[in-house]
Amino acid sequence: MKTKSILVSFLSAAILLACSGSKKEAHEGHDTAQPAESATVAAEIKVFDNVDPSVKSQLTGFLSDYLAMNQSLIEDNHDGAKAAAKKLSETVSKFDMSKLEGEQMAFYHIQEAKLNSALTEIGKASDIEETRVELAGVSEAMYSLVKAYHANDTELYYQYCPMALNNEGANWLSSTKEIINPYMGQRMLKCGKTQETL
Repeated sequence: MKTKSILVSFLSAAILLACSGSKKEAHEGHDTAQPAESATVAAEIKVFDNVDPSVKSQLTGFLSDYLAMNQSLIEDNHDGAKAAAKKLSETVSKFDMSKLEGEQMAFYHIQEAKLNSALTEIGKASDIEETRVELAGVSEAMYSLVKAYHANDTELYYQYCPMALNNEGANWLSSTKEIINPYMGQRMLKCGKTQETL
């Protein structure tokens, strides 16, 4: 029994070290590996030339709502996150596709479907952890849209936490280089690493 207790204590300490901002060496060693899923997402994104300014402008609106949702999750504010997700869903529904055609149109439809699916599930979510699960889908679609259509006017940071979603790992977009983790919220705010600057 004593051995089991020591083992549990050791594992707890190891987890805290892994994503502790104050233990820089352990933190960097824990999350330097590129997750396979993120590598796949990046490989599938075609970056378009000649994107119409109105497309970029509308996607900037998506980004604003998305970042507001993340901020609420960072603050462990479930009602705020759901309200921001609802606003994002409304913004997506108003998107004017008239300036898209061919590959740009097809790519947008794929990402729009991912966004709508995840946002619908957030609307049904009964607790903040369910919402955080769906954040992963929203984040991947947002990353794809921003990257493909050059939708950001200022630098964005594509960040990853290996401990998100019960250690499955997940990504998000942030407007700050500093790690402020929407998946872990106030319990482990600094867990993660920037993987790409957009």
